[in-house]
Amino acid sequence: MKKVTFLAAAIALVGMSSLEANAQTTTPQEQAPAAQQGQEEQKEKVTQDQLPAPVQAALKSDTYKDWTIGDIYAIKPAAGATAGVLVYEVMMTNAQGQTGVVRMDEKGGDASKK
Repeated sequence: MKKVTFLAAAIALVGMSSLEANAQTTTPQEQAPAAQQGQEEQKEKVTQDQLPAPVQAALKSDTYKDWTIGDIYAIKPAAGATAGVLVYEVMMTNAQGQTGVVRMDEKGGDASKK
């Protein structure tokens, strides 16, 4: 009986390990919906100096004073989009090492839902 219990536990452990390995090997592109994949192709890396004045002002506000700005991308509307808006995606890191992404429109407003 001890051998059967040990064998069952070993099989369960191996099965759980393979599930964790599969979960860790998926890339963000595999998980992204088709609409976002189209946006990924429209990303262009820009510098902070290339941002419109309202976006620069928003990044210098008290809201983001404790964050360090990393990569910045201009996300152009998908080809054929009639109501497309240029969105800026700003990667940030704080003193504790936490990362975040802020999406702003050309006026420095929240564009996370666009």
